[in-house]
Amino acid sequence: MNDVTTRRPYLLAASLLCLALAGCGSSSSSSGEPSGLQRTMNVLMFQSTSAPAPDQLPKDDDQDQDFVCPQVIVADGGAAIRAQSGTDSASLRHQISILNVARECTPTGPGGGFRLKVGVEGRVLLGPAGGAGAYSATLNTQVLRGDTVVARRSGRVGGTLAAGQGGTDFTHVEDDIVVPPGRGDVEIIVGLGQGGAATPARSRRR
Repeated sequence: MNDVTTRRPYLLAASLLCLALAGCGSSSSSSGEPSGLQRTMNVLMFQSTSAPAPDQLPKDDDQDQDFVCPQVIVADGGAAIRAQSGTDSASLRHQISILNVARECTPTGPGGGFRLKVGVEGRVLLGPAGGAGAYSATLNTQVLRGDTVVARRSGRVGGTLAAGQGGTDFTHVEDDIVVPPGRGDVEIIVGLGQGGAATPARSRRR
């Protein structure tokens, strides 16, 4: 099994994150309507095909006005996992990969505490050596403040492929993650694996 390594914030995911959460227009179709991917992530985060207008987002005069929702980082080696019987491309049985990530933060008061929702969209791709069946992997989500893990979640993601089907998409949301107030930067890390915790890209910490 070979991993696709990501040593920096997932750039495609970051750009699409802007589109999904802020309704940026660059991913909209020529008609001005949201793209299919943008609608999918809006449903994940807002339970609607369109993102709310900025003036409709929750406001709290007691919340920290300097609060910034941290970006989601794909862990080193966690962007995709592959199962194959050999070293050449013809031996690939299947690949499960992360295509897009999104997050939503709700501050809970002064001091930097907040509630967090993390959405991941991915795809199961059948390889030349694969066949119909169910394919899955563990999606790990970690939240760190400095060097301290303040939250850890794991869930199974994947899909079932019928005969003649080349791939299928999946979505996964981790909701109601509580990040307590504290000092130090917060980092949200997601990654695919067979189990265990995601490995942060510490060389890219800010």
